[in-house]
Amino acid sequence: MKKTLPVLLLFAALVYLLPLAPFLAARRDSPSAAPAESASPLPASSFGAPSAGSGAGPAPLAAEEPLLILDEVTGQVMTVPVADFVLGAVAAEMPLTWPDEALRAQAVASHSYALAVKAQVLADDSPDPALQGAYFSAAPSLRMGFLTDEMMRLAWGTEYEASLARLKSAVEPVLEQILTYQGAPALACYHACSNGATLAAEDVWGAPVPYLTGVDSAWDLENPELEQTITLTSQEVYEALSQNFAGMDLSVPPDQWFGAFQRSGAGYVRTVQIGGVTCKGLDVRTALGLRSTDFTITWQGTAFSVTTRGYGHGVGLSQYGARAMAEQGSTYDQILAHYYPGTQLGAAA
Repeated sequence: MKKTLPVLLLFAALVYLLPLAPFLAARRDSPSAAPAESASPLPASSFGAPSAGSGAGPAPLAAEEPLLILDEVTGQVMTVPVADFVLGAVAAEMPLTWPDEALRAQAVASHSYALAVKAQVLADDSPDPALQGAYFSAAPSLRMGFLTDEMMRLAWGTEYEASLARLKSAVEPVLEQILTYQGAPALACYHACSNGATLAAEDVWGAPVPYLTGVDSAWDLENPELEQTITLTSQEVYEALSQNFAGMDLSVPPDQWFGAFQRSGAGYVRTVQIGGVTCKGLDVRTALGLRSTDFTITWQGTAFSVTTRGYGHGVGLSQYGARAMAEQGSTYDQILAHYYPGTQLGAAA
């Protein structure tokens, strides 16, 4: 049975991409007004109608076959033109008030990621039957993965036309571009915000990917939502740990449950001692539903106080970092080169 690394990463990545939507939706600003000049029109299958008087123009991505995406809510496999997916992914992942260069970096990353996943699924001689023949899954109605035209209309309401024009003007110039590594589409993972440095793929999924290495992302330290503190009762923590780990001794008082934390150089939790068991930080994050693997847990006498720094799996592009870089004058290709070192930017085959 053929199981390549990107396929193994795919399903882990999809799980950890889900928290991005609520993080960004909570801080999403109203879309800005439409630009003065319309970009060239998208193919007829793409969202919205071409701008009046803009002419027919070439159809971007005409040679690319549509993506097969499983709708996690309906259970149906959607056939989505690549241009529609890229536009919808940017609409789902970033506020349209963010700089053009950040939106373009997101577009290229989403496009690259989708093609890398598709290639690996097609090469796998034992694909996941749960995907029903799709390349990956998403939940447009929950604003996870990408937005369909219908969801854009619902989300933007009376600002739909202006917002769509804004989206197209930012993304169309890079619609045909992807990142590659050694000639193949790069698995360009992304997350909402790091803790000031991104993580290498092996720190999250156990195996290295040459261009998914930890890089500095100090811009994220300026994010006003970098930290989150939540309160969990001892019962909530007990149930979460008992359901996800075996062999723990939680018969002692709650203030004795958590022992030594081992952290990476960037501050993410690699392991933590809980009830006499050494647990991976990633597994604890999953069990407790935390935003990041950079977390601290302290007993406050009546409940646990849990503070996290960053949001998402921490691998690849930091969306907040991309925004900050763009605001400081970096172009989309410079942003991508920083977060995916060793990749090349070029046209999709």
